[in-house]
Amino acid sequence: METSTLIIGIVIGLIIGGIIGFVVLKTMQSKSDDKASHSEGELKALLAIQARQHLDVSRKALADIQSRTADLVSQLNDYEESLTQVASSSNETKDSFYGEHASVFLRNSLKASKHDIALAQPDAQPRDFANTGSGVFVGVDVKAPKANKSKD
Repeated sequence: METSTLIIGIVIGLIIGGIIGFVVLKTMQSKSDDKASHSEGELKALLAIQARQHLDVSRKALADIQSRTADLVSQLNDYEESLTQVASSSNETKDSFYGEHASVFLRNSLKASKHDIALAQPDAQPRDFANTGSGVFVGVDVKAPKANKSKD
């Protein structure tokens, strides 16, 4: 009887262990499915954020390209205008003070210098290497040079 009781106890233990193992396996599997679906949602959210950032960077680059294109168009128009002025002035044979190449350069540089910061603020000191006023022109009286005491 003792062996049959032992065998029955082992069989009952195996059945209970199998049931417990089955339940644990199902709960682990459902947790991993939840984790996989949760990580999939996080992945989609991360991809959406990256896509928005990419679109913002692309829009900024496009705006920069458009502004540079507008600058290029204005420069080309200025160049074309200077060529037509040179062509019309070449019909009139006159001697220029600076020469034909220097005149075009000076004409274009005068247009560019209108936007110069130094010209916009004439009372500001020139900047030195420390990006502050150099102090060169600040209230220093010019003294007459001392006479040389050596005999002639």
